[in-house]
Amino acid sequence: MSHYMAGCRIENCDSCFSRDFCTKCKPGFYRYRGRCFEECPEGFAPLEETMECVEGCEVGPWSEWGTCSRNNKTCGFKWGLETRTRQIVKKPAKDTIPCPTIAESRRCKMALRHCPGGHALYSMPSLEQ
Repeated sequence: MSHYMAGCRIENCDSCFSRDFCTKCKPGFYRYRGRCFEECPEGFAPLEETMECVEGCEVGPWSEWGTCSRNNKTCGFKWGLETRTRQIVKKPAKDTIPCPTIAESRRCKMALRHCPGGHALYSMPSLEQ
């Protein structure tokens, strides 16, 4: 007696609940909304234990770059660092799923090489006597 099962129309699927809904993907493929993918769609993260795509970490837009500074000073150095940040909008479905970086810094040229009032870190001997 042969058991007839409706042909699965889903690519890379091992077993189907219905013709259009996969319940188990072939090895190496992740299941997402009844279909099989080599990589999870954007905003979703692969869960290796179950080979499913689950909601990933969602971050907001980057802020503007901050003020160029070094040692909390905006003068007295030639080079400093400026930083920008973004917020986590939605935490991932599981704690094991990492979030993308939420802060980054880059080197910048300071607007003021010397601090006003002559308080430069490298004090020059005064030429005015």
